[in-house]
Amino acid sequence: MTESTNDSDDNNTSSGSQLRDQLTQLEAARKLVLGDPSFYPQILPGILPIVGAHAPVQLRRWGADFLAEAFASPALAAAEKQILGVGALDTLKGILEIRGEDAAVLKSLVQACASLYSLVFWHVYVS
Repeated sequence: MTESTNDSDDNNTSSGSQLRDQLTQLEAARKLVLGDPSFYPQILPGILPIVGAHAPVQLRRWGADFLAEAFASPALAAAEKQILGVGALDTLKGILEIRGEDAAVLKSLVQACASLYSLVFWHVYVS
């Protein structure tokens, strides 16, 4: 019985360490785009699968904050926001459909969606 408990503890420690490593890498990517917004088109699409609906809540929180910050950034041109926003729609929708989602995640996603609304509306209905 002690072995299975230790295995469980090792798995929890390993997954906690992996989560910290992912958050560290994501934060490095965030700092990169804040320093040079021209990296958003390379960084943002790669982050979406990491922070999507099946990710742990800590990653979804980070991702929601990142998306809200990205789509509100005046350093990112509207045309780029539109392209990136359309590419992020499935991820945004997937997270928003989670029943009982974390309030901080929802708050940031609503901010991201509000920033994108006119751009995505234009793309979907006018283009």
